[in-house]
Amino acid sequence: MNTRFFTLVALLLVASISYAQDKTVIPKHTLKPATVCARSNIDTLEFTHNKEFRPAQCRIEAHQLSVALTKHFYQAFPERALKDDINVVFELQIEADGTVSSVSILRSQLKSEENDKLRELVSTVTSDNWIPASYKGNKISSSHTLPVILLVKVNDI
Repeated sequence: MNTRFFTLVALLLVASISYAQDKTVIPKHTLKPATVCARSNIDTLEFTHNKEFRPAQCRIEAHQLSVALTKHFYQAFPERALKDDINVVFELQIEADGTVSSVSILRSQLKSEENDKLRELVSTVTSDNWIPASYKGNKISSSHTLPVILLVKVNDI
């Protein structure tokens, strides 16, 4: 009799605990390689798994962007010779009209003055080449992480 009573109490306790929990149902989504956020001054809305969100896109292919940025880098710093390819990661704020409003460097192995020049170059090279993010068909401003490789050798500099 005691075991039945304790079993019944345990089942009721488990049922009440599981009922009291706030359950969140995550809708089915398409997998994305990275989290993409649209940021505003007040809050951050994450659209990673939302089918109605389209992240900002650059019209320039990644390799072409690396080549163009490397050429501009060597023109700005002709005495600088890279020993190895260098990965630089930028964060750009893309406005609803497709313009770049701010550029920051998240990761770089270069000196401070070279990073400052790279920020200007990325803004120049990618200007007028952005398709802004959209949510439910409306264009929105968003941040975009842009990895670029500065190449050791670029033909026809």
